[in-house]
Amino acid sequence: MSLLRPTDDSPIWVHHLWMHFIVLIWGFTGALGKLIHVDALPLVWHRIVLAAVFMALFAGVTRRRFVLPPRELLGPLALNSAIIVVHWITFYHAIKLSNVSLTLACLSTGPFFTSLLEPLFFKRRILPAEILLGGGVVAGMLLLFGSVEGQTTAILVGLSSSILSALFSVMNGRIVQRMPPLDISFWEMSIGVVLLSLYLGAQGHLFQTMTAPSGSDWIYLVGLATFCTAFAFVQSVRIMRYLSPFTVMLTIAMEPVYGILIALFLFAESEAMTAGFYLGVATILAMLMLDAYIKRRKRRKAA
Repeated sequence: MSLLRPTDDSPIWVHHLWMHFIVLIWGFTGALGKLIHVDALPLVWHRIVLAAVFMALFAGVTRRRFVLPPRELLGPLALNSAIIVVHWITFYHAIKLSNVSLTLACLSTGPFFTSLLEPLFFKRRILPAEILLGGGVVAGMLLLFGSVEGQTTAILVGLSSSILSALFSVMNGRIVQRMPPLDISFWEMSIGVVLLSLYLGAQGHLFQTMTAPSGSDWIYLVGLATFCTAFAFVQSVRIMRYLSPFTVMLTIAMEPVYGILIALFLFAESEAMTAGFYLGVATILAMLMLDAYIKRRKRRKAA
């Protein structure tokens, strides 16, 4: 068994540990988004371009060839690529509209949306406990959002990002059963580059987007594209072979905790929120943890 290179033979707790490590890495993406002085759309374009390039370089160094996806997966891959691109755009746009803490709080609702979407994709019924705990999540959201004023647009954009993140995880949970994680990640990033470039070209903003970053922006973009995207993205897709989409999203729910702490450390006063805000976040996370506990007990009884 190896913690550095988990395999099919590794215990399940190793994959859980890796998922938490990936989420910790993702906790830095919000802070990096705030440090990069470009708008959300050019930021995401550079992120996916650099991520695709670094994946290609990795494949070249390791002498690995990317396999073309089966014809029946081209549609799902293109759709999921568009979803992750729009998810990242809305994520960074929400940060630009408000701050890292509020955006990550919105993202913490992802498992709630996943619990609604997963039964549709995996053809199972919605459990009564999920409905009750979903009500608890909504209560936490109301408590959280009631503690901030004048942030309606940022909240709506942040929630949109959360829904897209949930949809992306559920769809990738099915695709990963048919393709290697690195291949999925590379094709989704590459298709995303094509789609976003076509959109920017049609708007006449492609050259402006390409030249938007300057100075320190490039340092943060490289870090964002390599460690926080190329590496973390491939690993998160790989882990979906061993963990359910809901478990993955439940772990991702810890991203706001890591991200908020990182943002408070780096930006101090601009990220400080009211007590009601943090109580709302705690309520949402408590509901998600309770849901995970109930499902774990049911699985043990079934076994």
